[in-house]
Amino acid sequence: MTVAVEFRGVTKRFGAPVAVHPTERRAEAGRTLALLGPSACGKSTLLRMVAGLVRPDAGEVRVGDARVEPDTVRALRLRMGYVIQEGGLFPHLRACDNAALMARHLGWDEARVARRLDELAALVRLSPALLARHPHELSGGQRQRVGLMRALMLDPEVLLLDEPLGALDPLVRADLQRDLREVFRALGRTVLLVTHDLREASVLADEVALLRDGRVLQRGPLSALEASPADPFVTRFLGAWQ
Repeated sequence: MTVAVEFRGVTKRFGAPVAVHPTERRAEAGRTLALLGPSACGKSTLLRMVAGLVRPDAGEVRVGDARVEPDTVRALRLRMGYVIQEGGLFPHLRACDNAALMARHLGWDEARVARRLDELAALVRLSPALLARHPHELSGGQRQRVGLMRALMLDPEVLLLDEPLGALDPLVRADLQRDLREVFRALGRTVLLVTHDLREASVLADEVALLRDGRVLQRGPLSALEASPADPFVTRFLGAWQ
């Protein structure tokens, strides 16, 4: 099943500063939306609202027909996969145990876990032999692939990625971008991607939302932003990557 994600008038302050001004946006079911912009523009805050890690001061976030709030967030998190830089792996667990953490928590039998690990290792192009290693025995790109396996373990409806490739060197990053694009196409899930990297957004996203100072300045296919920028900052931001 694939669902949309909606921000309905959400706002957020951290003390006096406004992190997110009133925002109305929808990530369409089965498509990839990149939240693009410079540091501290509000993109990660929006993503964390979807995961229930940050509560909006006003408005609501909806995943499908469910509102993200304290009494629904646990069930909703089981419908989401969340990927951060370096995969966020536990150093004392082998790669396979990191990837299978939630499945085992939910009581999956070992045969089912093993089948799913095999499926996911093939999907993310990771050698099954590497799953017996601990995170410090893996490269940055390999750790990121394990983190993606963990996010996909429960076959989530929504995939959230917060600067997932930011710590990788350019060659590894380019390889993973291509592989992620194929994963997204194969799964057909709703994906929200936070990045400040225009190339990453161009490779992975169906459309982008460019933020500045907690406001969405423009949204649409990247080609539309390039052809008809809605704000001088859009031109400046896009030009910085040329």
